[in-house]
This record gives sequence, structure tokens and C-alpha cells, in this order.
Amino acid sequence: MTTQHNSDEDPDDLIIMSASSSAGQQPQQPHPQPQQQQQEMKIQKVKIRVPGGTSNATKRFIEGIMRRTITPDDIRRLVRDGADPAVCIDFITTWGDDEEEFRLRVCLLSVAIDDWSTPTALEAELCPGARLVLPLWPSREVQAAVLSALIQEGVGLSGPPTPPPRRSRAIAPITVAVRADNLTAVKTLVANGAPSLGRQLASLPCEVRTSEQYEAALMAIYTYLVELDPSLATEPTNGDWNVIHSAACVGPIYSDKFIRSYLQLMKDNGASLTQQPAMFQPLYRAAFSSSYHVIEWLCQHLSPTQINTTARRGVHQRALEMAAMRVTDLRSQDDDGEEENPFVPRDETVSGMQRAIRTLLTSAAAIDMVQTAQQLRPNVNQAARDAHGVVLAEYLTVLNDELPQAVMDGVNGALSPQRDAANMLTRLLPLARPAPPTTSTDTSTAAAAHAPAAPSPFALTDATAQVAWEIGAFLHEPEAVDTITLGQAVVAHRIKRAMQHFVKCAATKTAGNEEVIGGMANVGSQVVRVPLQCFAVTEGPTVRRVGLREVVHRARLDEAARYGLTGVVKGFNTHLGNDDCQFGWGQLGWVNDIGLFQPLGIN
Repeated sequence: MTTQHNSDEDPDDLIIMSASSSAGQQPQQPHPQPQQQQQEMKIQKVKIRVPGGTSNATKRFIEGIMRRTITPDDIRRLVRDGADPAVCIDFITTWGDDEEEFRLRVCLLSVAIDDWSTPTALEAELCPGARLVLPLWPSREVQAAVLSALIQEGVGLSGPPTPPPRRSRAIAPITVAVRADNLTAVKTLVANGAPSLGRQLASLPCEVRTSEQYEAALMAIYTYLVELDPSLATEPTNGDWNVIHSAACVGPIYSDKFIRSYLQLMKDNGASLTQQPAMFQPLYRAAFSSSYHVIEWLCQHLSPTQINTTARRGVHQRALEMAAMRVTDLRSQDDDGEEENPFVPRDETVSGMQRAIRTLLTSAAAIDMVQTAQQLRPNVNQAARDAHGVVLAEYLTVLNDELPQAVMDGVNGALSPQRDAANMLTRLLPLARPAPPTTSTDTSTAAAAHAPAAPSPFALTDATAQVAWEIGAFLHEPEAVDTITLGQAVVAHRIKRAMQHFVKCAATKTAGNEEVIGGMANVGSQVVRVPLQCFAVTEGPTVRRVGLREVVHRARLDEAARYGLTGVVKGFNTHLGNDDCQFGWGQLGWVNDIGLFQPLGIN
């Protein structure tokens, strides 16, 4: 690291810069502290400027902090020798063809905070192409001691004031500590009174290369801060955004596990999921930013009305439409072009956004609200024209894969308690014994204990499983059907109504689970499994029995016809084509206990 005068500046204004990217090899520390992983100093395309007239003691002070060669005792000695602990440092980079200067002003605390993130917190604030990586202290304990010594010697916890030039910014130490993923520094600063409000400390960092280690440390920081001050979760920005907006804006750089934990923490501490500033609410912003993990989490916590909320500005006014536009935008990018997000491959982002679109669709995002090419203005871009087609392609996947799986999950969820109870009772009932007989002359407990026990009434009967199933019926949970999201309003109503009838019949009108899953039978000259057929279709004077899967497939076929889709996969009895699923909804019902047809009431 060298110091020199810059002829373009005032003669008293000193610039400190690195001699090379490898400058700053850390000398051996005199303290036998446990070593943590080290990193090389890299200062490239950055000038480090200190105020004019800065003393040599202060310059040695700054250099010792940056090289990590200073100790708490050194700090106190240098201050006694005249070093100024309150000195501000400007990191200066240039921007654009005219090389306009941008300066980041920091205090010594910000420089003393260890940062192993990529890019570092300070580097992320600089112009593109600049590098600013500092070595690490020998241990967390040494770092905490240095920070405490700096604070004791008068370094301000609030950071420096913003410098006057137009392209400039100041950053506070606590902000650097959070972005640097440094819990030790955060705790040290907070313990010494660092202010937290007014800095949006609970907002997620963007443009950072994440890892499992980075996310774990960041989650620990947020948990610590919010436990100390829950109002951080509801703190607005100047633009009236909140922490949920911050997560929606970061793109797909964080893992699904981290995003879910972070959003749940903020929600539990009062963060609004629907706060809508002048432009749009979090779900729409997540679609705009390709934050597909955020979309998927929000869909689990928003109502259909909230999911279909219109943004206040712009042609593309709903999250579903914006998500589809992002997919078309990403696909249209030149394969040789620069990645939209340097930390996430484009194909991964496209796949994640397609999954998010399917989540929106299964959460009742309305397809009809996505404008077709014919409905759009003539001057809209191609991405907008292709959006409706992207939505329909994903809806076909929903119809083929996710909707049948959701139906199965709903039915199994409703019947699972009954099945578990029946299995347990089937094993226990044969072990049951009636009360031992007693005589009229001896009713003592001792006599009863020695009386011969009668065999269980279930020991020699085949009805044990049926009795267990009927007892278990009291435990089935029909409300589990209502927890399943099935998407578009019409198909969801039809299928849920059918599921409710199926669950009721399976739980109360059958002799056991074997009857629910069905046995093998000859259907159309092929032997196939035939599950419970508790529905009936009127065909003139006769009725035809069908099962839940035929009803579900009828609903899927209607949805495909409604949107002009082809390629709906039946998945059962394919040798029959769709003939066994041809009926009108007014024909669908069931046959009651006395043989009379009862309409199901689906229209």
C-alpha cells in the first residue's frame, strides 16, 4: 500500500491505494489466537482518500486497520500519539466514459469489520469493476476487541455524514456488519449502542453470492436483531416499502429454505404481505424480479383476491401476467449474452419462474385476467404478446400433473386418520377380553382375577377389520379437502364437491380401505383396478357407475376445451379413450340407500 499526492486534487489531499491486487499480505500476528480462514487483500480500481492534513499517526492507524496488523493496545497508543479515530475515509471509483467520480465515505469501524461475502459490503457500493477485499482478523475475538477499542477511543457508531458531491454515499458500520454477514460485529456494535432503526437492517441484501453458510449466518443476524427490536420487521423505507418488498426484489439468489424462514420470521413480527406503495405490492414485485421462491411462499399466505390484485400502474397489471412476461424475456435473451443475474444461471431462473406460474395457477390466479395478443394494444412488445401462451403451457402441466396429485393428497389427508386408527384397532381388538365372570357368592376381586378369561369376541371372526374401519370413521377429516388448492374457480368448485362426496362415501359407506382402493376387474376386455365407484351418471332410464378419477378427468377435459389446450393425459383406462368420462354435469350424482338417484348439484 502506497501513499501519494494527486495533482488533480488539493495538495493536502492524500490518496491511499494498493500497489497491486496482492498487496497486503498479513504479517504474523503476535497473539496466539486460533486462526480463521484468511483471504488476500484486493484493491483494484479504487482510490482511498483521506482528508487533507491527515497526520502520519492517523495514516498508520488507517493502514493498520486495513491490513489487520493493529491491536487494541496499538489503537490506544496511536490515539495518544495524535491519531484521529474519528477520521473518515473515501473510497473513490469512476463511472462512465467521462470517468465521473463516485465516493463512498466510511469510518474506521466499517473498515475494521471482517467481510468474506462476495462481493464485499463495501465493494458492492462501488462502481462496476472495482475490487475492495480486505484481510480478516486472526479470530472473531480479536475482531470484537478491535471494534470495542475503536468505539472506546471515539469512533462514532452512526457512521460519517454523507459527503457533499452529487455522486456520493456514506454507510454506517451496523449496515456493513449485517451485509457482511458478521454476527460478531453486529453483536459488538449493538452492545455498544449502535442505532438500528432508520437503516432498514432487516431488509435482504441483493447482488451477493449466497451459500448455505452465508444464509445460516444471515438468518442468525435477523433473528437476533428482530428479537431485540421487532419493529425492524415493520420499518418502512422512504418509498413506503417493507422487508417483504426487499425479499421480493432480490431475485432468485437465495435458497427456498432461507426465503421461507426469513419471510415467516418477518410475518410473525408484523410485516405486511400486501402493503402496496405507489407502484405494486410484494407479489407483483416478486414476479417482476423473478423471485420465484418468494412467489411460492406468498401464494400460501394470500387469498385469491389478493393474488389477483391489480397493480396501480402499467399495462401488465397482475402477478401472473408479469411472471409469464419474465419467462418470455429470459427465453428471448441471446444465448451468448450476459446473464441477467450473475449468481443464478438463466435456465434455472426460467425453470423456477415456470414453477412459480404453476403455483400461482393452483392458488387461483385467474387466467382470464391475462390479456391475449388480440386484447393488447398494437404497440406492446413481444414478451407481452407471448405471456398468455406461457400461462396456458404451464396450465396444461397443472392439469396433467399437479391437479391429480392435489386431489390424491386431499383424499389421503382426509382418510389418513381413519386408516391409521383402523390399522391399530385391527391389531388390538383380538386382544380384548370381556370381564371375568363372577358368582353370586363370591364377587371379590381376587376371585375374579383367577376366573378363566373368555376369548375375545373378535378372535374368531372376519369382521374385525370392518369393525375397526367403522370405529375409525369417527376420526376421518373431511375438512382436509378444503385445504387443497386446485386453482381456477370453476374446476376447483367441481372437483372439491366431488372430493367431498367421495370422502364421505369412503369413510362411512364402505367396509374397509380395500373397498376404497378397489379390486381388479375386467373393464373393456382388460383387467384393471377399479377404485370405489360412488358416483352415478344418469343415461335415460339407467345409471352408470363412475369413480372420482372419471369425474376429475371430466373437469380437466372441460378446462382444456375452455382454453383450447390439447394433450391432457388421462392416466388410467387409456384403452377406453375418454368414453368413460363423457357426461354432463347435470347428469352426475349418486344412488342413495333405497336405490334412488340423487343429483350432486354441480353445474
